Amino acid sequence: MNDTGRKGRSPEASVPSAAVSAYIAAVLLLAVGLAVLAWRVHPLMNDATEGTDLVTLAVLCVLGILGSASQERNVGSRIAFSFTSIILLAAVALTGPFGAAVVGAVTCLVVLDKQRLQVRVFNIGMTSAIGSAGGFVYLLSGGSNEVGDVSGVGPLLLHVGVPLMVADVAICLFNAVILSGIVALTQGTPMRRFILGMLGTSGPAYIGYGLIGFLFVILWVPAGVGPASAVLILAPLFVARWAFVQYGDEQRAHERTLSALAAAVETKDVYTRGHSERVASLCDLIAGQLALSHQDTEALRFAGILHDIGKLAIPTRVLRKADRPSDSDLVSIASHAARGVEMVGGIEFLAGSTEAILHHHERMDGRGYPDGLRGEDTPLLARIIAVADAFDSLTTSRFHLEALSVQDALAQLHERARTQLDPSVVAALERSLVRHSWKPTSLEPTVMATAGRAFDHDDPAASDLMAGLAGTENPT
Repeated sequence: MNDTGRKGRSPEASVPSAAVSAYIAAVLLLAVGLAVLAWRVHPLMNDATEGTDLVTLAVLCVLGILGSASQERNVGSRIAFSFTSIILLAAVALTGPFGAAVVGAVTCLVVLDKQRLQVRVFNIGMTSAIGSAGGFVYLLSGGSNEVGDVSGVGPLLLHVGVPLMVADVAICLFNAVILSGIVALTQGTPMRRFILGMLGTSGPAYIGYGLIGFLFVILWVPAGVGPASAVLILAPLFVARWAFVQYGDEQRAHERTLSALAAAVETKDVYTRGHSERVASLCDLIAGQLALSHQDTEALRFAGILHDIGKLAIPTRVLRKADRPSDSDLVSIASHAARGVEMVGGIEFLAGSTEAILHHHERMDGRGYPDGLRGEDTPLLARIIAVADAFDSLTTSRFHLEALSVQDALAQLHERARTQLDPSVVAALERSLVRHSWKPTSLEPTVMATAGRAFDHDDPAASDLMAGLAGTENPT
């Protein structure tokens, strides 16, 4: 069996390139305009310090390039570790807004990793613009443009430290706003949600950047250490980077564990071939629309992969039964949520995922299982999995049933909003599929022949059949 003629129209993965290109051009023009204004307000060089300023700028540019090159992106699904923000903040105080604009542009211009031209141009414009903006905020907050002339703890805090922290906050906000625009165009995530989500995850880190940047400036000028201060500041950060890399290795070990567990479920219930990964992918799309934190997004993805792990405790004859399951069979199938938590409850890195695994078959009307939770009493992560689970079931072919198109599946989800599914989560999935293509799944003929007409407990119709099983004892 193939999926010809029943795919329907899948949403396209991207917006018109003209809109994205126009936005990138606008960011680049903003960066150029701010840099020109910065030169007029605070030129980098003067007769007394021309050589010093150029040396400082050159050193900061080199440090920025090294910081970008040392960025560790493979720590987690949404974590990146870099020193670039610290270098940019130091440039604000040491070279002024124009120097910070140059450091930002050079840092992203000379990168070792391969980037599409469009991405690189956007990064150059954005980083240069936030450097200039941070410099202006620093000066407007009373920051000294001659740090070497400031002496004493009080004046340093008043004319360097505090303005630098204010500039740090401005850089964080400006960075979030510019990024939210490109994410809204390419992924459909509302700007406000993205900004709040980014501030929630990156905001605390920027406080640390501000403090380290202030220390960097103090060592560079008032303490007289000069460029060598980079060694004192960045050496400990490289140690921290090493620790982050180890954390990344641990995360990849977790991924291998999850894959092994999901494979065990797929071996027992062949209809779930690829189901766990697809549900996890759908959950990630929904999480982006709801602007969940990194921690919640990771816990959601883990739960998405393992939400059916409890099937390992269900007799194979029940999972592959072709006829309508008996009442005792339904009770046995309903027990998989609680059984799954029993299996993974002792795994420390899955602690944030267990509630979602346990409650992903609860219903908005309170007729779900295992606890009959109603409405928002069901954890949000579980409500997200419920929507992703139902959508994948509807868009996956069965031995006796063709997969629905994306639009038809969404229509069914909307019909079940407020009774079975959370309408806000259904709407979030629909928004995400406007920007990301999703094709119905056609299982291999050999898989469907093996599975036959097995009962699919994820089908929304099965939710009605199993309604009211909350609290029912498992007879097995």
